[in-house]
Amino acid sequence: MQSYEHSNRATAAASIMNVRELQALRAVIARGTVTRAAEHLGVSQPALSNLIANLERRIGIKLFERAGGRLSPTAEGIHLSDEAEKLLIGLDKLSHLAQDLREQKAGLLRVGCLPGLGIDFVPRLLAGFLADRPNVKVMLQVRTSAEVKEWIAARQFDVGIAELPADDAAIDVDPFSVRCVCVMPQGHPLTAKKRITPKDLSGVPIVTLNRDHMTFFRVTRAFEQARAKLNVCAEMHMFAPACTMVASGIGVSIIEPITASTYADRGLECRPFDPPIPFDLGIMYPANRPRSLLAQSFAEVLKDAMSPYVQA
Repeated sequence: MQSYEHSNRATAAASIMNVRELQALRAVIARGTVTRAAEHLGVSQPALSNLIANLERRIGIKLFERAGGRLSPTAEGIHLSDEAEKLLIGLDKLSHLAQDLREQKAGLLRVGCLPGLGIDFVPRLLAGFLADRPNVKVMLQVRTSAEVKEWIAARQFDVGIAELPADDAAIDVDPFSVRCVCVMPQGHPLTAKKRITPKDLSGVPIVTLNRDHMTFFRVTRAFEQARAKLNVCAEMHMFAPACTMVASGIGVSIIEPITASTYADRGLECRPFDPPIPFDLGIMYPANRPRSLLAQSFAEVLKDAMSPYVQA
């Protein structure tokens, strides 16, 4: 029982200790005199003496012997000072961490992205984002749009980039639409044209996305309305392999412009396509959850980088 009561008293004493008082204790012991300690802390000697006296009164332990105007630490004072140093170092680290978080120089950013943008475009943006944030850790997961939306809804990502729609109350979305372009191998006869139409591509081998993808339906409708022949030579699950096929000379393709831009130096040329074929994307966040400063900042980076491609 006595041990239990002593523990309770110690806990209660610790709970009412003042950080400034612990700093005063540590300063006096580390620097040897009240004068030097007061100079170090930037306070007057009487103020520092009051801090020490208040601490002794709070915890009920004598921390210094007073003789001839000098303070000599007791064994208890030395022991408490050693433990106070550990606490103060920890508080200092917390203070620096808080500052880094406030200035977005520390923390964790979890990003989920569909493959078209996640293979090249978003990693380059993240590299630039991290350049002046050495203590920020990034986790990038490249997943299908369906998986990105599932993980955003489950709060496994802070920011997601995926195809629309995202009809889920657990997801907040900043929607935008880009306009697809026609990509061709370098030297293709159609590169002489400034804009490409379905009539230009009538009968030309075309690499498309799978038939259940919205882009395929929109391309098909454009060809039907122009009474042009859609000659599908290959179907891909993503735009990136379609670009690789086109660069190999298999045919042409109609793809979203961000992926097309990353293949511009890999043997491809692109031209605007009429009529407009929209590709609908969204920057997504978990709903009903505060967004971190890092997530907000990176979302702005994404919006700025995508703005040249966004359809007005």
